[in-house]
Amino acid sequence: MKNYPKILISPGDPSGIGYDILFDLAEIKFPAQIVIVASFNILKERAELLRKKINLVKVDIKRNNLPKLKKNDLLVHDITSSKKVSIGSPSIKHAPMIIESLNLCIDSCITREFDAMVTGPVQKNILLEYGEKFSGHTEYIATKTGGTPIMMLHSKNLKIALLTTHVPLKNVPSLISKDRIKNYIEIISSDLYEKFSIKKPRINICGLNPHAGEEGYIGKEEKEIISPAINDLKKRGYNVFGPYSADTIFARKDADLILAMYHDQALPVIKTLGFGSIVNTTLGLPIVRTSVDHGTAIDIAGTNKADSSSLIAAIQASINIVKGKNV
Repeated sequence: MKNYPKILISPGDPSGIGYDILFDLAEIKFPAQIVIVASFNILKERAELLRKKINLVKVDIKRNNLPKLKKNDLLVHDITSSKKVSIGSPSIKHAPMIIESLNLCIDSCITREFDAMVTGPVQKNILLEYGEKFSGHTEYIATKTGGTPIMMLHSKNLKIALLTTHVPLKNVPSLISKDRIKNYIEIISSDLYEKFSIKKPRINICGLNPHAGEEGYIGKEEKEIISPAINDLKKRGYNVFGPYSADTIFARKDADLILAMYHDQALPVIKTLGFGSIVNTTLGLPIVRTSVDHGTAIDIAGTNKADSSSLIAAIQASINIVKGKNV
């Protein structure tokens, strides 16, 4: 157990609010050492624009000799960039800096020099235009670390994991298989115990079609794939139930986690119920990674209107996971 975890932050696209929300961290005494991996100069310029009285302290995460924080201090591992940022206008010229920040955080967590990483929002189209295979943080980090990445969003009262993530809706049915469902439940059950102290979690599984297929009359995936997978898992001792219709499953109060079939089956629900307090944690990886629950919000970047609560929640969640506390 780590008494004082070391956490890295990759703030994402500098044209959005990822940099804005960092400054509130100086006012919070986290039980951890936190280092921002970003452009020192861009952070300094943003602090001046937002009139934040912040003391940015340069550190080198490779040397691993972090100073003790003073009031209003933020530790920064500098990624040197001469590119000017046009706030509210994402640009391909910032892609190398964004990727370098991510890679430094990933590498430092793989080598155990740091205990966890927290990611801010990015514009996926910018990274794709730059030439990176980037369908999302979850998938990108997995290509660097290995493992089977599973996206889980959680708030105080609800945990939802996704069987598929950033894929076109037309491709979802072909990705649903008995083996995938069983593999995901095995990983989720293990991680809920290891990272969230939930012993033998109850997992409710969502159907794919309206009314969970109506016994095959509105789609056969439930009858032919999802139900047989659930039955196999039950025989092996897993606490799984379903498939339940998507229009009722989220109203149930009997599960530790809900496994949804696709991205927009679940995210509109949890974001409506708890936007701002939701954390995105990636299960199935050999490192700890959490993230904010919002995008770059380029329309309010640089205006002092951005809310840092999701970033704060993501940092605290990463600390709790590293320390072995239930969250």
